[in-house]
This record gives sequence, C-alpha cells and structure tokens, in this order.
Amino acid sequence: MTGHAGDEELPESNTADPWAAHLPGQELVPAYLVSRFAAQYRVIVEVLLEAQDTSLTGLSFDEVAVGVRGYLVERLSAPTADNLRADDAFSLDARLDRLVKWGVLTRWQDPARTGEDFLRRRDRYQLTPAAARLHAFWTQELASEEDAAADLTLAPRAIHDRLQVFATAVSARDYMAAAAEFQQVIGLHHGMAVAARTWQRSLAHALSGGPDPDKQDVLWRTLRAYVGMWGEQVDVHTPRIAALIEELTPKLTESVWRACVRSALAEDAIDDVIDLQAARWTQTWTALTGWFSGAEGQAGRLRRQLRDLVAPWARNMHILMDTGGVVTRRAELLRLARAIERAPDDEVAWRIWDTAVGVFSARHLLLPADAADDNTQSWADGPAAPVTARFREHGQKATVGVRAKKLDYSAGRAAARRTRAATAAARAEAEASLRGRSGTQLAGWAELSEPELDLLVELLGVARESPGQSARVGVTGDGRWRVTLTPADSGSGSAVVPSPRGRLVTVNWYFELDSAR
Repeated sequence: MTGHAGDEELPESNTADPWAAHLPGQELVPAYLVSRFAAQYRVIVEVLLEAQDTSLTGLSFDEVAVGVRGYLVERLSAPTADNLRADDAFSLDARLDRLVKWGVLTRWQDPARTGEDFLRRRDRYQLTPAAARLHAFWTQELASEEDAAADLTLAPRAIHDRLQVFATAVSARDYMAAAAEFQQVIGLHHGMAVAARTWQRSLAHALSGGPDPDKQDVLWRTLRAYVGMWGEQVDVHTPRIAALIEELTPKLTESVWRACVRSALAEDAIDDVIDLQAARWTQTWTALTGWFSGAEGQAGRLRRQLRDLVAPWARNMHILMDTGGVVTRRAELLRLARAIERAPDDEVAWRIWDTAVGVFSARHLLLPADAADDNTQSWADGPAAPVTARFREHGQKATVGVRAKKLDYSAGRAAARRTRAATAAARAEAEASLRGRSGTQLAGWAELSEPELDLLVELLGVARESPGQSARVGVTGDGRWRVTLTPADSGSGSAVVPSPRGRLVTVNWYFELDSAR
C-alpha cells in the first residue's frame, strides 16, 4: 500500500476504493488509536476529555502542555515523564495538528482584545463530538450519561438549595444529613457538567470553518437548549452559590469531609475506601468553586460564550439568506463617508464607523421586570422588560421597501407535467400494441416504435431474470403484467426486430403478455 507524503503514521492508499462510491467509507477519527504514536495521542485526548468536567470552554495550547505533563507525572516518575516529553521524542504541535486533521480536535482562537494578545498563542482546543463519544466509549464511560442530563431546568437553584441545607447540617455536625445533601449536589454537578460540555463541543464544532445551514441549526438549538434548561438560572443563583461556597470552604476541613463520607458508608468501611471517597467529594467541591466563584467562573464564562454566539449566528444567517430587494442606502453612505473624512483624528473616525454600522458585540442585559419573587418564572412567560434608548442599536440596512419577487417556476412545472403525461400516454399505447402481439414469435414482428422497443426490452429483462432452461416467466415491478417467453420449436433460432433506433437481435421467443391482476 502506497502512503502519501507526511502520512507515515497512517498510510493511506492512493487508489480510491470503488465501494466508497456506494457505501460509507473511510473514517479518520479513530486513526489516533492505531497510529504508531497512539500512546501520545491517547494521552492528549484523555487530558482534554478529563478537562471537560472542570473546563467548559476548551483548553489553550499551554494548558494542554501542562495537562500532559500532569498526566504523565501522576503515572510515571518525574524524570521518565520529562524524558518522554523531550523534543526529539514528543512534538505537541505536530500531535495537535494531526489530531485536528483527523477530526479528533476542533481548533479555534481566542479573540485578541489587547496588543499583548497578538504576541501570545491564542489557539484553543476541544474534542469534536464524535471523538469525545468514541473515547468515552473506549474508556468504558457510557455515552448514555449525556442523555441523563436532559432535565436540568432548575439545576443551579437546586444546587443552591442543597448547599444551604448542607451548610446548616455541617454547622450542626449532623454529618449524615450533610452527606445526603452533598450526594444530591454531586449528581446535579455531574449532570450539569455533561450537558455543558455537550453544548460546548457542539458550539466549537459548529463555529469552526464556514457557515452552512446544518451548523446554523446546531448553534440555534444549542443556544435554545442552554437558555431553556438552566441558562437564566445561572444569572440568578451564581452570586448566591458563590457566597455559600466562600462561607463554607474554611469549615470543610479534611476531618469534616471524612466524617461526612463515613456517615454515608457502611460502619465497617476501611480507611482506603473512605480516603478515596473523600478525595472525590473534595474534587467536586473544588469544581463547584471553579464554576461559580470569582470573575472567571466557568459558569459565567460559558454564559458569555453563548452570549457572544448571538452575533455570529445572526451574521451567518444574513450571509446564508438571499437578501435581494433591499432598499439602497447610497445617500446615507455618502453622508457617512463625509463625516468620517471630516473627523479630527482616526479614533473619532473609527468610532463614527462602528456606531454607523453597528459593529458591537452582543450584550447580555440584566434588566428589571415584574416577575415572581422566587425566580421560578421562565423568561418566555415573563413580561417584557423595558429597553432604554441607550441599549438600542440599528442595523446596517433599511427594513422597509419592496422585496424582490419570488422566482416563478410555474412554466417549468407545467412543462414537466406535460412531459409526464406524454410519457404515460406513449407507454399505455405501447402496452396495448405489445398486448396485441401476444401469442406470436418475435421473428414475425413488424417494426416497433421507440416506446414499444423500450417496453419490450424491459419485459425481456423481467422474464429472463427467472430461472429455468425453457420457459421464462416474470412479473413487472408494478405487478400489472406477466410476461412469458418460450423458445420457438421451429424456424430460426434468433429474431431481428427493427425499430427507428436500430435492430434488436435476440432469441426467437414465443412472446406472451397477460394481465397479472
């Protein structure tokens, strides 16, 4: 098998497989499992998959490098880990590029907001949905867990309520009640993590490359799922959860965690089991702290990422839609050009341009509205919030005027109907003609018309598909006609049937055509 240049890890044939033209063909996502560098690729994939439980927005290049080293140090000695990461044995750039090419990773860049951002590497990486499901299956993590995250409408509120009861139980040293509440928090955290990383994988994949209708549909469904499930609850309950976490963290010492775990396990549980469970509970608490606490909390970061999705979604929809018939804005554009030309400096000119064309990021507005005090009313059912003039922005084009007329396909449809009717009439006439020739030998037939010849060839093919050495019997696909072909007993062994398109030479069959109904 001949390999392409640079594909020495996974040789691919230069000759196309003819089966691939009719059946599903090559899939490159599992290629990292069979490459000669499979161990290196699997470490990178497992680092990214594990990070999805704590990071909702992918990992940067530096974070991937740190995660790989941490993964190796946990399983190997530090000198061995450093030797494996040496430049001559491991090239993280090359491995990440190959995983992107195979469709295992999605790569995008953080937006540059300052001058320093242009000098640093802004690549971020996330597993594609197919690769994440594949590796989760490969490591025996059932993909059905993602389906279990479908009902999380009030998850942030439930976490807040459970943490309140948990704090009260810890203060009262009622560790059994505290353990019962925290186990519910663990389940809610897991469901939220699964849902959030599913959304983020879909977003990263849909935002990569050029827009198309399928990606637009994925973006819209993801945004609606986030808002409908627990997006608005994050805004309301994140500050409350952060305050509870800040208040509880100093109280949750190692002995408190062990006491909670011991009360949840059997009385004869060994210390190793208790230590392992306490470490898991501590890890969940750390993950919750990273989600809801601080200005860079992951819940807020995911909310901002989904907020920023609105602008590219609307822009891509504008690109995909045919917006013909828009009223011209030539006069307004000329006035804008004069205003920019008369601006005292570049900063003022750019501000005039941005204001005129609406080049602003989408904003998430927390506006007062009359709703239930317990924050249980959905945004879709709540009353409209007043939007002041300073929040209003106008688009680039006028929304009035006469749109272009839809294309008129009526003439084409009428011509197609006439063609179908003529074809049906010619076939009916050919059926009647061949029915009249039933019970005769082909050698004695006069010239056939083109529709009669086409129908005869079809009937011969139907009959000759049936097994047998003498008579051949077949039924047409529509079940209307039964055709029987019997070799002639005397005369010539072949027949020549003339037609406008030429002569049909075949066996001198005794032809019979009967109704099959």
